[in-house]
Amino acid sequence: MIFLDFYRVMKSKWFYIALATSAVSLWMNLGSDSYWILHGGTMDPMEMLAKALSGPGSALSLPLLASLPYSANAYQELSSGAARMAMFRCGRAAYMISKLLSVVCAAAYSQALGVLLFTGVMLAIAPGTGSSFPAHMLISRLLSATVFSIIGGTGALLSEDTVSAIAVPTAVSFALSMLSARFFIGVRFINPLSWLSGEADIILFLCIFILAMAALYSVVLKKVMLHYV
Repeated sequence: MIFLDFYRVMKSKWFYIALATSAVSLWMNLGSDSYWILHGGTMDPMEMLAKALSGPGSALSLPLLASLPYSANAYQELSSGAARMAMFRCGRAAYMISKLLSVVCAAAYSQALGVLLFTGVMLAIAPGTGSSFPAHMLISRLLSATVFSIIGGTGALLSEDTVSAIAVPTAVSFALSMLSARFFIGVRFINPLSWLSGEADIILFLCIFILAMAALYSVVLKKVMLHYV
């Protein structure tokens, strides 16, 4: 069941749309620097990559891009009846594990490939680098994408609507940004933009957040499974 879900992720057109759009959104996050790069300006591609990964455009687009590949799949299978045959063959536990892992891996893998595609473009346009690859910022992006993807899957199950898989994480990101700007000024853990900084305490916070959201997703999925199957 787990391998089947991974195979379906790789066949999904939305996976590749999210991958390509992630690279485009990173390029747009460069702002005016993209103009100078295209016109032969001397810039460190790794510094530009770090700027793209931590920019406000990434915080705005990431909830949508992370949930697009596979977040609504569990609800789609349950509502269509396809999950019934799968659970009879593999069991409820294996089905739940495969759904959770596929949601997590689809988001993280599409973002990782999108960043690598963008990095390849940057190195092709401006070869050579004086700084190292910002791996810590990539880890933060992948963890943030995982959080939003699980939130999207949970939202789709709770609302019984596939559109909520995209709408809910986007709304959550916007709400957290507003709360951080108006009521919790300086509290980095609330601001989704701070999640992309790659700092050690942020990475630890995101790991804990993922565990909490994974537990919530499992509970909600089990409840919805009992309703449909």
